[in-house]
Amino acid sequence: MTLGWRRWGLLGGALLLDLGVYALVRLTGGAPNPLVHLAYLGIALGALGGGAPGGAGAGILAGLLLGPLMPDSAAASASVLGQWGWAIRLAAYVGAGGVVGWAWDRTQRFWQAAQRQALAQRDVDLRQTSEARLAETVEAAADGILVFDAAQRLVLCNAAAESLLGAERGTLLGHTADELAERLGMAIRPELVQTREQFGSAIGTGALPDPREVSLRGRGGTRQVLEVRVRPLHAATPDDGLVLWLHEVSAQHALTATRAAELADLQAAAQAAAGAPSAAAAGEALLVQFARTSPLVAAAIYLFDAAATQRLAMWTAPGTGGPLPPLVPPEAAAELRDLAGPGAVRTELARLPGPASGPALLAERGAHALLVVPLVDEGALVGALLAATRVAPEPLAPDEAAHLRAMGALAAGIVRRAVADEEAAQQRERGRIEAVLADPALLVPHFQPIVDLARRRVAGYEALARFRLEPFQPPDRWFAQASAVGLGAALQALAVARACAVAQAAGLPAGTFLSLNVSPRYLSDPMVTAALGHAQFERLVIEVTEEEAVADYGALRAAIAPYLARGARLAVDDAGAGYASMRHVTELRPAFLKLDALLVRGLGDDAARQALVDALVGFAGAIGAIPIAEGAETPADLTLLARTRGPLLVQGYALARPGPPWPPVAFPSLSAATHPRQPAEVEGHLFPL
Repeated sequence: MTLGWRRWGLLGGALLLDLGVYALVRLTGGAPNPLVHLAYLGIALGALGGGAPGGAGAGILAGLLLGPLMPDSAAASASVLGQWGWAIRLAAYVGAGGVVGWAWDRTQRFWQAAQRQALAQRDVDLRQTSEARLAETVEAAADGILVFDAAQRLVLCNAAAESLLGAERGTLLGHTADELAERLGMAIRPELVQTREQFGSAIGTGALPDPREVSLRGRGGTRQVLEVRVRPLHAATPDDGLVLWLHEVSAQHALTATRAAELADLQAAAQAAAGAPSAAAAGEALLVQFARTSPLVAAAIYLFDAAATQRLAMWTAPGTGGPLPPLVPPEAAAELRDLAGPGAVRTELARLPGPASGPALLAERGAHALLVVPLVDEGALVGALLAATRVAPEPLAPDEAAHLRAMGALAAGIVRRAVADEEAAQQRERGRIEAVLADPALLVPHFQPIVDLARRRVAGYEALARFRLEPFQPPDRWFAQASAVGLGAALQALAVARACAVAQAAGLPAGTFLSLNVSPRYLSDPMVTAALGHAQFERLVIEVTEEEAVADYGALRAAIAPYLARGARLAVDDAGAGYASMRHVTELRPAFLKLDALLVRGLGDDAARQALVDALVGFAGAIGAIPIAEGAETPADLTLLARTRGPLLVQGYALARPGPPWPPVAFPSLSAATHPRQPAEVEGHLFPL
C-alpha cells in the first residue's frame, strides 16, 4: 500500500496519540503495557488502509488477539470491570478503529471534493482565457473570418469580414451562406459554381476544399475580388460547423495586371527595337522601358563574353548628371556572375563589382540600393541588368522576384536576338567589304574640282570613293561599316591607293593638287602608309576627317609629320560643324580649312550663316590657311561666296559634280564687283605647276 502525505500525517497523529497515552500512564504511576501500543498501531494502519471498516476490523483483531494477553492489575481483576476487561478492550478497540476510519474517510472525501472543484474552476478559467484570446486573435485578423454553426447559420463575424463585406455584423449574423451571397451581390465564377445557391450548398457540404474567388459588389458600385477558403470548425466532426476565410485579392489582381502590362510594354519596346541599328540601341530601348516602372537613377546591361564582361547599353535618369562610364570592368566578370547567378536581388550598392568609386558615384546621384536582374536565355546566364534604385536595399518580395525573373528572361531573349542579328549583320557587312578588298575594281575613285573663282581656274581635286556593290549606300557608310568589323584601315588604304593610281594614270592636271580623305586613327597604319608611299607628295593634300574625337594630338602630329616633311599639305574637314573640327584646326594648323557644307548650302537665305562664313574666312587668313567652301549648290551661293573678302576656294555641284578624271567646270558669269579679293593671295599658297 502506498501512503500519501495525508495518510502519513494521520499515521503520525496516531503515533503521537499513542505516545501521549503512554506518557499519561507513566505520569500517573501506572505500568505501560507494550501490547496496548501495538494494538493502537494496528488499528491506525487498518483505518488508513480501509477506512471505517478497516479500522473496526483492525480493532476486532486487536481485541481478540491481544486483549487476552494484556494482564490486569490485582484490584482491577477483583472487580466486575476486571472480569470483563477483555470485552471492554475489544469494544474500545472496535470503536476506536471505526471512529478513526470514519474520520479518515470523511477527510478523504472532503479533500477530493475540494480538488475536483479546484480543477473544474481551473478548466473554466483556462477555457475563458483561451476563448478571450481566440476572440482577440480572430478580431485582430487581417483576413475576414466567418463561423457557421451546424445549421449553416452565421454565428461569428470579425471586424475584417465586416469591412470586406461592407455591412455591420449585426445585420449578417443568422444568415446562411447562400443568403449572404444573395444579399451582398456576390458574382460567382461560372466555371466553379453556377449559382449562388450552389455556392452556399457547396460551402455547407464542405465541397470547397480549394480557394475560390468571388466578385463582391462594394460601395459605390465598385467590385472587389475575394478569395474564399472553407474548413470544418472541428476536423473530427465536420458537421458541427464551418469556418470561412475571406482574403481580398483585388490589389493582387491589379498588381498582376499592372505587371502583365509592363511585360507587354517591354515586349512592344523589344519589337520596336528590333529595327534598331545595333544591339546597343535595342538594349537602350529596353532600359528606357524598364525605368518607366521603377524609381531608377541609372541602369545598364552587361553581357558575358568568354571570361570577360562588357556593357551593351546604359540609361541614366534626366537631371542626375549625364551618362556614366562603365562601372563594371571586363575583368570583374566572375564576380558579376556570382552576384547574378542566384537570381534577382535588391542589395547594397557596395556589392557592385569593380572599384569602390562606382557605388560612391551612384550614391552621389541619389541611389540607395543595387537591383540585379539575371539575363537567362535557354537556361544559360548570358548577362545581367544592373539598376541603381532609390528604394532601400530591402529583400524582394516573392511576387517582385517572380516578376523580375520574367522580365529578365524576356530581356535576355531580346538582347540575345539583337546581338545575334548584329553579329549576322556585321558578318554580312564584313563579307561585302572583303569582296571589295578582293576586287579593287569595285571601288571607283571619283574626283570633284576645287575652284578658284577669282582666277576662274581649277586649283585641285578631291578624291571621293564610289562603290559598285549592292546595297548602294553613301561612302561614309561603307567606311563606318569597315571600321566596325575591323577592316577600316584596309578599306581606307585601298581607297587611297586607287585614287593615287587613277590620278597618276590619267595625269593630274598641271597646277592642281590632289586631296585625299584619311581618318586620323589610320594615318600611321602600315597599310595606309604604304598606299600613300606612291603619291606625289609635293601635290598631295591630306584631308583629316572629323569622324571621331582625337584623344592625343601629340601622337596625331607625330603621325602627320613624315608626310609634311615630304611636301604634303594638311587640310581639316567640316570646319564650323562643331568643337572637334575647330580643335583640329587649333592643334594641327592646317594649310587648308574646309568650311562645312551645311554652312554653305543655301547661304543666300540665312544672314547669320553668311556672317559666320565671313568670320571663318577671316580666321583662316589669320592663321595662314586657305578656306575651301564645300557645298556650293546654286549660282546664288556662288555669288555670295565670290563677294567674300579674302582668299577662298569653292567646291560644289554649282561648279562640277564628282566624276571620272577630270570633270569639266561650269564657271559662272560673275561681275568684277562680286569678287574684290586679290587672286595673288591664293596663288602664294598653291602648289607649284
